[in-house]
Amino acid sequence: MKALSGTGKFRINRKIEFKVRSLVQDHGFDRDEILSSVADDFLSRDLCRKCNPEKALSTFAVHFVNYSLNGQIRKQSTEQKRFQLVSLDAVAAEGHDNEWGSSASFLEPQDSERLVNEITPEDLLAGKQLLDLIFQHFGEEDAQVLLGYRSRHDQAVGLAITDDAYYKRLQRKAASFKQVLIEAGYL
Repeated sequence: MKALSGTGKFRINRKIEFKVRSLVQDHGFDRDEILSSVADDFLSRDLCRKCNPEKALSTFAVHFVNYSLNGQIRKQSTEQKRFQLVSLDAVAAEGHDNEWGSSASFLEPQDSERLVNEITPEDLLAGKQLLDLIFQHFGEEDAQVLLGYRSRHDQAVGLAITDDAYYKRLQRKAASFKQVLIEAGYL
């Protein structure tokens, strides 16, 4: 955590600070995600065994954090080149219904109609469990965005990041949600 802070008098500390700022501002990561990624990288490479007890651990950690951040930035840049994103807000602005991107009105029953003919207690319980999984994985604010109660733009403004950065962050969480659904037995 201290190595990620970028505080220090050496040039490598300034590089780390710049890379963390780049990941936060350009790619929509927050500091906890970066720390988690670096820690996972450290543990997956089993680098605990490579540490020399006679040398300063702080030097090893700072250099490892620098290399790990290089990998994260390279990965994000590659994804950005390979997967060109189309702004759904721009598509919605061109359409006749500008509220479709942030509304869940299509899920609401029409007049006295119901979405299904009959809801069993088992279906209701499964729905509540799935909703709990969504809120646990995405957090309350992101879940509200996904369910259409808040717009992505408002959430991005609240987090002080760009709309694209917030969309990428939400996209990463959605990609990892598939594993949560598999572990819960939904897929």
